[in-house]
Amino acid sequence: MIALALTLTACSPAADVQIQASETALVSTMIVGMMSAIPPTSTLTNTPVPSETPLPTSTETPISTIEVSPTPLVDPCNGPLFSNPVAAPDAGKVDNGASVLIKNTTKASITVSLYLSKNKFGQCGFVSYVIAPSQSVSVVNELPYGCYSAFAYINDPKKPSTASGGPACITGPDKTTFTVFADKIKITGP
Repeated sequence: MIALALTLTACSPAADVQIQASETALVSTMIVGMMSAIPPTSTLTNTPVPSETPLPTSTETPISTIEVSPTPLVDPCNGPLFSNPVAAPDAGKVDNGASVLIKNTTKASITVSLYLSKNKFGQCGFVSYVIAPSQSVSVVNELPYGCYSAFAYINDPKKPSTASGGPACITGPDKTTFTVFADKIKITGP
């Protein structure tokens, strides 16, 4: 019956607004009548009022202590290299440290990182330098003695590449040279 009323309302092209409003009201009344004829699925029952029950009391429980491990969670060798002061290889005497020359033989700027493996004085980490095309950087007496590996990113916009070299151990004050090519790093020194 509802479908018939809606069909008639929708199909009459010249029906005036009052007839359509009457049909809509009739359909709404029929739907409400059918819904009220459906019996409820559950009946309301009297819910008992909660009694005044005392709240639980708190008793203090001792908190166990947690021991903090002296071992750091982060490897210090995966961070920046600090070199103040630098320990010399002979009898723990302090001097100014190692000297290196880093040469960029490429026609692009490069970013070079030198990684120091943990030396006998516990020093380790990395230091990075940005070097312009065909230029060099001289690092004099700033690096700790030890074994270094080198990694370079060649920032050539047409053909970016990486290069690596090492390890090379620097054990004295004589200069060590890291020469960066497009595909490798050559390390020469005393």
